[in-house]
Amino acid sequence: MLDREKVIKALEHCKDNQYVNDCNECDYGGKTGIFCIMMIDNAISLLKEKEHSETFIVIDNKTGEEADTYNIALHEDWAKHLCYCDIDGWAIQDDGTLLLVDDCGRVAYADRERFKVKWE
Repeated sequence: MLDREKVIKALEHCKDNQYVNDCNECDYGGKTGIFCIMMIDNAISLLKEKEHSETFIVIDNKTGEEADTYNIALHEDWAKHLCYCDIDGWAIQDDGTLLLVDDCGRVAYADRERFKVKWE
């Protein structure tokens, strides 16, 4: 996972670096380096504006698709104690642990290798 502050500092350093203005890779409209600086400005603004959104989806690495909570609770041993027809959704603990939760408040701990969180 990237350290946001390090990325922002590196982009700010690159923006002020004289070599960006001499960049031959990003010639935009005949003004060497202008496009590069513009993109760096946009990236810095975006990173400063928002760390990540408040919503996320969970991707099942077995399928490459969004995790099907109904089928997981119905068929998988680690989540069978949940009420499959009344799944509340996913939750993330302070330490990053991913949980599947039902409406009765029961939780099942998801495998970190199998699932990944995608912030929207």
